[in-house]
Amino acid sequence: MQSERIIAIVCMIILAITDIREKAVPNMLLAAFGIAAVIYTAAQGEKNGLSVLYSLIPGAILLTISLCTRESIGYGDGWAAMALGLLIGMEACFASLGIGLVLSAFFSLVLLAGHKVTGKSRLPFLPFITVGLGVWIVVQKGI
Repeated sequence: MQSERIIAIVCMIILAITDIREKAVPNMLLAAFGIAAVIYTAAQGEKNGLSVLYSLIPGAILLTISLCTRESIGYGDGWAAMALGLLIGMEACFASLGIGLVLSAFFSLVLLAGHKVTGKSRLPFLPFITVGLGVWIVVQKGI
């Protein structure tokens, strides 16, 4: 149970740093994270097919939002959430995304109030999901 959290947080930190630096996440990194998640999940053999499908729901929702909003939330965020869901499960992934969304909204409001950004500005979302994952890990199980 602990190793999937370590894999998830390490991969998400790498993706978040890349998202901040490059304003995008390379497909190769997303693919590596996804493949690692699939291999780990298959090797553990603890999840049945239905729970695996459920764990993909948060990422699928983000991908749908991305499609409907012409990438206001990038496709990379959705693919990363799908891999994250495979590793930590649907509930934990939704919690991480929810915490990340609240943090992103707060941070955006602070930047808007300080006139550092406009309403059209784009912020990387993966760093907020990563912090949300970290908060979830600390709150749920402790360090």
